[in-house]
Amino acid sequence: MNKLNHEIKTQSESYEVGETVFVRLTCTEEDDPESFYYYKQFEKKEGVIVEVIEHPRLQYRVKFGQAEAVLYHEELTNGKQLDVPITGTDYHQEGWEGDKVEWYTQKEAANLLGVSKATVYHYGKQKKIIKILDPHRLHKEARYQKAEVDRLVYEKQSLPTGMSPNEVAKKLGVSVQSVYKYIQDGLIKAEAVPYGDERITYVISETAYQEAEKSLKPSEIQRPKKYEYYDAKNEIALYQRFHSPKIPEARVIRNKENVFGFYLPNIQKWLTYEEGMKIYTLKPSYSIHQPPLDNKGYVELQVSKNEVVFYPFMDYLYEIWGVENIRLREQRETVLLYIKAGEKPLKSEVFGIADIFPYLINGEMRHEEGILLLRSPYRKTSFELPNELLEKISALAKQEGISISKWVENKLSLNTKYL
Repeated sequence: MNKLNHEIKTQSESYEVGETVFVRLTCTEEDDPESFYYYKQFEKKEGVIVEVIEHPRLQYRVKFGQAEAVLYHEELTNGKQLDVPITGTDYHQEGWEGDKVEWYTQKEAANLLGVSKATVYHYGKQKKIIKILDPHRLHKEARYQKAEVDRLVYEKQSLPTGMSPNEVAKKLGVSVQSVYKYIQDGLIKAEAVPYGDERITYVISETAYQEAEKSLKPSEIQRPKKYEYYDAKNEIALYQRFHSPKIPEARVIRNKENVFGFYLPNIQKWLTYEEGMKIYTLKPSYSIHQPPLDNKGYVELQVSKNEVVFYPFMDYLYEIWGVENIRLREQRETVLLYIKAGEKPLKSEVFGIADIFPYLINGEMRHEEGILLLRSPYRKTSFELPNELLEKISALAKQEGISISKWVENKLSLNTKYL
């Protein structure tokens, strides 16, 4: 037998249909990664209430542009009424100490469900499982009704299996936000599965991952793709310099989950983009955009991250050449740079051509009258082949994810007798 508890709660004044709202992050990535990235999809976006769902718990259906989300009351704000209290009675059933019910500890429930203890806690808050009350703290660990946990385990076992967006992001070397965008754009095939009340998350099968890996994961012989070093959402680039009145220098760095943020060298701390903007009021030290140069090939350099010239050279490239004219791939101890062939001023008080010339690995570099001249080692040419042979080469190059020119170059380099 369960005890019916009448709990009085205080919450903000409820919203109405048509009202404008914004998402509030009510958990961290560590606490509950699935909810965290569900929120992040709609962060900073303006939403409109299209439906109020009052049972079993106050929720709203919110439209963000073309997308919709179902969010709890405490996960929204309109920026005005955060502290306007109203009282209401929330009737719900929970186990209590006097009930003779079977139970699992929080750790046991987490192991059975394959989630963290923090996620089990949120399952209890969301009423997905029933937490057993222990007002006198007779047990060291929270407990949950066995029947409810078993039911949730059974439901999970019937769902598609595979990798989560977080796991796929780590394997591809991109951010989780990018994975969600690829799913929405159809670049990664994923199955939607229920998560919480009227929410969904995604599961990516091994086959779907392998298909995505071929098209999205850059190979060492391919030039870097823009998402490797540029966060288009926040208009920031890897190693870009920021500053504020309190912080003389901050650098854009990615954490272990490949999420772009800021590293503060003076206090050796990594911040999320939002923390850097709101708490430390960081601002870019220069614009990273310049008109794109004509495509006349690239010059390749490989620079050690530990060299004194590294950051000044990156600042120069972003400010003078712009992200439109460079490509960048981060390696363990070095950075591989592809710079469009062209001419730009080189007037730096920190370094000269002699400081960067040793890092040139492909192409030509000269300094004439204050101008840095870069010339590609490639030259456009053409030759005729039978259609059948050209189609075969095209298919083989496509399988490897490279251009026909690169495929021919690779094959010739393997047969040195022809060189």
